[in-house]
Amino acid sequence: MQPNKIVTLTTDFGQAGSYAGAVKGVLLGINPELRIVDITHEISPFNILEGALLLNSFYQFFPSGTIHLVVVDPGVGGKRKGILVRTDDYFFVGPDNGVFSFIYDQEKVRGMINLTNSEYFLGKPSSTFHARDIFAPVSAYLSLGINPEEFGPPAEECLKLKLPQPVQKKNRLTGEIVYIDNFGNLVTNIEANSIAKARRIQIRIKNKKLNRLNLFYEQEKKGKLLALIGSSNFLEIAVNQGDAQKLLKAKTGDKITIAKIKK
Repeated sequence: MQPNKIVTLTTDFGQAGSYAGAVKGVLLGINPELRIVDITHEISPFNILEGALLLNSFYQFFPSGTIHLVVVDPGVGGKRKGILVRTDDYFFVGPDNGVFSFIYDQEKVRGMINLTNSEYFLGKPSSTFHARDIFAPVSAYLSLGINPEEFGPPAEECLKLKLPQPVQKKNRLTGEIVYIDNFGNLVTNIEANSIAKARRIQIRIKNKKLNRLNLFYEQEKKGKLLALIGSSNFLEIAVNQGDAQKLLKAKTGDKITIAKIKK
């Protein structure tokens, strides 16, 4: 697989500062023919799990050879390493801090490289801005066809986040909210297949009960709470044209319980 000229950007930089602009400048300075796609720069600051979940929701919809540059990097300048992950279809560049956790499970990994070859860095890297000085130039040189092995030695292992696992007790499954999106939808750690065989379910979250799983938002009236399987294949609690987080005063880590009645 050869890299193409698409680089996606996913960061926690925010829109107010110049950080994202500096990264784009480095990318285009090395390869002016790049097509840069901004996924988001609004990951909650330092929230590696949120970055990993968001990456898992979009990366597979891009053409083969796309380079996904992801930077949520609270450990910048410390012991964590930079990494290039190559799979059957994509390249991933960023910090080795768990932000690529779901990629290792979803994709066939063909190689991992620790980014150590300063020949492909932007001068002497700043200790606080590896996105600009290491990850952006590596991504740009990669798009020009540089062999991934030129960027450093093979990585023998990588850091994987441990997503909290739901607990099953008889016919009751207890999970938790792991991510809240910008619509206020509450994304849980309960996968669709874990409740697929249930004929009926009762969902409890905070002080609310839901007695069915919806297929789409408009199955409930505007402003009404509902449960459905979201595009990431996890159970979500939402409000039709509203904000479930505000309605329930919810936060990540809040528990959700499902009582299942099997066929």
